[in-house]
Amino acid sequence: MGQISFPTILAFSETCLGAKRTEDITESFTALLAHEGVTSWFVGSFAHVSQNGRGFGFYGIPPAWHQRYLDADHYRHDPVFQHAFEGKPRITWGACRAKAQAEGAGARAEQVFHEAAECGLTDGFIMPVHGIGDLPGCVTYGGDDIDLGEDMQTSLYLVGAYAFEGLRRLVENFRPVPPQFTPQELRVLRWSAEGKSATDIAKIMNISPHTVRSHHNNIKAKYGVFTMIQACVFAAIDGTLRLVPAP
Repeated sequence: MGQISFPTILAFSETCLGAKRTEDITESFTALLAHEGVTSWFVGSFAHVSQNGRGFGFYGIPPAWHQRYLDADHYRHDPVFQHAFEGKPRITWGACRAKAQAEGAGARAEQVFHEAAECGLTDGFIMPVHGIGDLPGCVTYGGDDIDLGEDMQTSLYLVGAYAFEGLRRLVENFRPVPPQFTPQELRVLRWSAEGKSATDIAKIMNISPHTVRSHHNNIKAKYGVFTMIQACVFAAIDGTLRLVPAP
């Protein structure tokens, strides 16, 4: 299975860090995703779709599908949207469709998938975003020939988190003030940003996995997030990762 290379992800994180305009991020995001077969994407808060534009939203969506989705209020019946809106884990559109069918979803739910396919969007991937901003949000990707293996899902999750947070900070004109970390926490954070697991980091730093997980919990608490991926995104954007020499 494929995945987005770490240098590519790192370069995109630098774009999000240095962006002065939202276009700096959205144009780079579109170009990056095009290489992976993604022809449609949305980054923003659920309220932007469902509550007359409250919050923020950026997208690269086929115009015909975007207009149809809004005109038909598809978000009310879209199992993918509802899954993420309820804060459930990341999921492919295909898996969400199968789940909805098994639970007896109505014809309107199936219509959403059918019309998306007519616009060239046969499958995709959606990730809710937790703990960032005052409104729940998501990043979703669609296309006709996307690799949705586990490695690619992890890559899409990471670049999506960078895009979401970078755009949110520009929209809110927010200058991040990084938390204070101990030297050990900084090292754990840096290795986590390199994609290392708790077991890997324990071996590298000659400490126990339990200690690594304790550092993970401290780092997440200081950033007020639920995952280390989000913590790594924050650390890249607020400059914390620059404080730690590359491994």
